[in-house]
Amino acid sequence: MTNSKKINIILPFVATKPIGGVKIMYQYANELACKGYKITIYHAIKKFEKKSFVPSYIKKVIYKLRGVEKPVWFNLHPSIVSKIVTEINDGNIDDADIVFSTWWSVAYLVNGLSASKGRKFNLIQGYEIWKGNKDLVHSSYRLEIHHIVISKYLISLIEKISGRKPLYLPNAIDFEKFHIVVPPQERNRASICMLYSSDIIKGTSFGLKALMEVKELVPELVVELFSIFRDPGNLPAWISFRHKPNDLVGLYNRNAIFLSPSLTEGWALPPAEAMASGCAVICTDIGGHHDYAIDGQTALLVKPEDHNSIKSALLKVITNNSLRLGIANKGNAYLNENFNLKRSASMLEDYFEK
Repeated sequence: MTNSKKINIILPFVATKPIGGVKIMYQYANELACKGYKITIYHAIKKFEKKSFVPSYIKKVIYKLRGVEKPVWFNLHPSIVSKIVTEINDGNIDDADIVFSTWWSVAYLVNGLSASKGRKFNLIQGYEIWKGNKDLVHSSYRLEIHHIVISKYLISLIEKISGRKPLYLPNAIDFEKFHIVVPPQERNRASICMLYSSDIIKGTSFGLKALMEVKELVPELVVELFSIFRDPGNLPAWISFRHKPNDLVGLYNRNAIFLSPSLTEGWALPPAEAMASGCAVICTDIGGHHDYAIDGQTALLVKPEDHNSIKSALLKVITNNSLRLGIANKGNAYLNENFNLKRSASMLEDYFEK
């Protein structure tokens, strides 16, 4: 398919390691490139909301020397041009038909671009106030650009703050990559995987506390953590740790249960990837899980910041095999039916065209 339209994708930083929000943008870039659009991705160095002691041009040289102008952890379509720029302005961004950004502070920079850089769309991937700047975040929702949100709970939130209803673009899973290899019934019922993070908002401490207490009651319990962060060095021997694993599909498929104790999410990717891979998902009762996690059907929902609630759900799934298999199979089917990457990419294309 040939398409003469040009799309500028603006990202808030250089992604040298796997990051969910950036991964989503890369996936859409690939899908649009396959449809024939001419895609240029710009990774910004200078941030709207943060001053740096190291000049941007020096950072740019360092990034180039490291060879990360194209991500080393994600395979971009060969037609995509990937650039690192010191800052987002008319001088650094080429003319195009569409400019598509993510992150609240980037929305301000995109809003300041001239019309020749493209019609302006910004993808809101969460209620991004965890680093402060709540007033600035709210004001970004009122900018005269097309806002798109990834989950249903964000629709009402953004509309309440801005007075305008945003477009809805559900996150999706690449089922060619994430799928069932080991049938759920053939997995060790007492095997659990969880994303480890040192960020408080991911709720790792509550998940670990619950896992420690479950181990006392289920001695055969095995746990596999994975992370972009380093091994904290204080984990017991029955918990294995994978730093930047290169085979997430295999990791999900060798575990029966996936635990997500996050305190806030936009639309959480790892639980959905695990669900697509046949895990029974236990996750916190927060907006970022609700699009695909239906309590008692496709997942078990637990109270945020409550290790006892997590512990109870884990024991219920470990000891009730029919419950585990039912959740795993229903979750997998629900994701396949409702959250397909190609369908979401077509929705995004429709927004751009219309």
